[in-house]
Amino acid sequence: MPDNDTLCGWGDEAKVAYFLANADVIVPRRAEQITLLVELLPFPRDAIVSVLDLGAGFGAVTARILEHYPAARVTCIDGSQAMVNHAAKNLGKYGDRVTILKADLAERSWSRVLQPSVRIGAETSGDEDHAFKAVVSAIAIHHLSDERKRELYREVFQLLAPNGIFLNNDVVATPSALKTRFEILNLAAIQDQEREQRGIIRSLEEIGAEMRERLRLAGGRHQSRIAALGDQLEWLTDAGYKSVDCYWRYLDLAIFGGVKEGAPETY
Repeated sequence: MPDNDTLCGWGDEAKVAYFLANADVIVPRRAEQITLLVELLPFPRDAIVSVLDLGAGFGAVTARILEHYPAARVTCIDGSQAMVNHAAKNLGKYGDRVTILKADLAERSWSRVLQPSVRIGAETSGDEDHAFKAVVSAIAIHHLSDERKRELYREVFQLLAPNGIFLNNDVVATPSALKTRFEILNLAAIQDQEREQRGIIRSLEEIGAEMRERLRLAGGRHQSRIAALGDQLEWLTDAGYKSVDCYWRYLDLAIFGGVKEGAPETY
């Protein structure tokens, strides 16, 4: 993979297809993460809310939001045309409740694909009627440089309505002293999910070999810029978010974020 590939390999159809077929197995506790990400959104089930899903991939989080909130509308952003194509297929049944847009979050201009009323810098971006009630992201932002992460957190803050919430479900840095142990426990989690979902029992060595082969095919290195959780909580605070915290964590996977405070919400 070239160093200037801002999509970190996710423009490759084969990589996307592998992830689509195996995400629920190879991401430890994936179902638990998606369920909690949606349940953390502080809205009544019948609320009319507008949600932005960044790095939406093939639409797993968006689909769960649309099912959980029947009156919700979700805008999906992803820089990979392959992912956009899969999302369009997977989310087509939701009709005009979902909008799928292609834009690379590594570029500061990404928000130009949004409606003018909610673009970064738009006069109405802080207006509750035109901004997003929630912005979510799952296993995506870690591909950005640390500088770009910080910028994106500020950009998301501008796009949120008063009392809007940002939730990021992502990979965070592993404590160096526990790196080997985290790797073993991650493989064990994959082993459990594979057994439960597919009835297949493989050794940790076999699963580890498959993960290393996927890494070899990707150019021999993990295509991401993983940041420490503590640093990212500081960046969110610096951007203006309140109630910043980590709401869930398992090994090097976490759900964290914050709220753009405003007047008390009524529904």
